[in-house]
Amino acid sequence: MSETTPPRNIIYFDSKANQIPLEGIGTLPYTDVIVGFLVPDANLDLHGAGGAFNKDLQSNILTLQNAGKNVLISVGGGGGFPSSAYQSYAQNVNGFVNQIVNFVATYGFNGVDIDYEDSSGFTGSYDGVGFLIELTSALAEALPSGQNIVTHAPQTPYWDSCWNNAPYAQIWQQVGNQIAWINNQFYNNPSWDATPDLKVQWYQSVAAITGAQKLMVGALVAEVGHDEGYLSLDQMVANVIVPLQVKFGSQFGGVMGWQFAFDQAGAWGNGIGQALNA
Repeated sequence: MSETTPPRNIIYFDSKANQIPLEGIGTLPYTDVIVGFLVPDANLDLHGAGGAFNKDLQSNILTLQNAGKNVLISVGGGGGFPSSAYQSYAQNVNGFVNQIVNFVATYGFNGVDIDYEDSSGFTGSYDGVGFLIELTSALAEALPSGQNIVTHAPQTPYWDSCWNNAPYAQIWQQVGNQIAWINNQFYNNPSWDATPDLKVQWYQSVAAITGAQKLMVGALVAEVGHDEGYLSLDQMVANVIVPLQVKFGSQFGGVMGWQFAFDQAGAWGNGIGQALNA
């Protein structure tokens, strides 16, 4: 699987409550699997927290790779990564990178997804833009050949010039050439993603920066709890994917789904796969 050949059908695997186990994704038309999450303990040592982390992780990754899929480890996430840890790592990016690279090499991942959700780094607590630029460059340099895919998973406001000077546009300007693709979260920010039209509009705005080939539409696989911006599979295909395919044709990057536990019997993965390859 090439790093950049669209369209991609990407899924995050994080929950411990999956109907289908990690290795079972091998039979579904997902192109890439992102395992969540690598998070720090009190001593700033990174460890895996999520449903994938068991004694079979290494062999499960190999099973997925043998089925033609990239498997990435996601660093960050919305829950287990405090701002204080990011601030500490920003003072020692090389140490942070060494931990990530060792984890990738030990388990045989194809690369790293940076799911940075610490808005305080963009609002003045510390230099989140500088940190992510340095982190991306260092990872791209330090990861072994064949295991050096680097992706990011920002939220849409981070690209908006009206929101703290579009921090991710600044990051992209510096290290976009080292980012394989963007797993953009087009959900949980109502002003940017409450309707299909807003999702399409903001996809086009971000694609003007990144190029459509490198930009994924991040979507909620199910409506759960306080999540906002969910569309049913049929709505997602008809009102988001098809308009973007009309606009961008073969350059449309694809879809990222959050998360696999909600993909009942693989219906989401199969439906998105059919829509992307129609």
